[in-house]
Amino acid sequence: MRALLCKTTGESPVLAIEQVDDPAPTTGQVLVKVQAAAVNFVDTLVISGKYQIPFEPPFIPGSDIAGVIVAVGPDATRFRVGDRVHGITMLGAFAELVAVPEAQLRPTPDALDASLASTLGSGTRTAYDALVSVGCLKAGQDLVILGASGAVGSSAIAIGKALGARVIACASAAKHDLCVAAGADEVVDYTGADFKGDLKRLCPRGADVVLDMVGGDYTEAALRATGFGGRFVVVGFAAGQVPRVPLNLVLLKGSSIHGYEIVDFERHRPQEAEANRAALERMLSDGQVKPAITAMYPLDRAPEAVRNVSGRDKQGVSILTFS
Repeated sequence: MRALLCKTTGESPVLAIEQVDDPAPTTGQVLVKVQAAAVNFVDTLVISGKYQIPFEPPFIPGSDIAGVIVAVGPDATRFRVGDRVHGITMLGAFAELVAVPEAQLRPTPDALDASLASTLGSGTRTAYDALVSVGCLKAGQDLVILGASGAVGSSAIAIGKALGARVIACASAAKHDLCVAAGADEVVDYTGADFKGDLKRLCPRGADVVLDMVGGDYTEAALRATGFGGRFVVVGFAAGQVPRVPLNLVLLKGSSIHGYEIVDFERHRPQEAEANRAALERMLSDGQVKPAITAMYPLDRAPEAVRNVSGRDKQGVSILTFS
């Protein structure tokens, strides 16, 4: 099969499309013919060697897939050959074939094509879990999203609007059009001179939920924007710096800070995770949520896709497609 190989990690990783041996499904695994794979920021962290779990090259990166099962390994009983599936595999998605534990896959609804189904791997799932289960977002509440133009952020805009929230999207000025197209009610340039003042003007009573994918110097201003009882949900640190915040803000506002990580959420709250997955699949199937897919690449252009997603100019969701 053909695959994207990460041959060295680091700031300038060596990536190449090469012919490699087909994988074989082992106990509890199925072999998936990949039809689409989302290219996520976390994949660029793995490739650069900055992910919390290091991987020794060479390896095939990629985590979010949609495709068709072409073989079933020993003791795998959930699926049959020919079934359409989507899900997560820590590595291996940027290839024509990938062996995946069947527990990490779900049946793909008939209404979803492979490209849409591949976005259900981690980006939209992260946004949904963080907003619904962690942030407890309700209709009519104010939602502030830091990093609103990325894959998770743009999904959060769409999900927030579908849930009836008023969405304030925070992104650099060049990315405001995408945020508006995704459904944002208001947009703020968080790189501007008065980010804190802009948020206070747009949320005079304070935000009910803040979703932070950015961290760095922007977190404190966003935390100050929470209202009494507001929920501040930490998802990541795209700015590269883990912030230190004055906890007296939490005391004075009666607000709370929560963290979200997809693997731990599914491990500790499996029934809720399952219910969220089903709800999100329905929302995508009936068009309530439309991920902002902004770029489609064939496998031959996978290195370009990775470079673009790792850059600061990245907007929306990028997808690898396979013939």
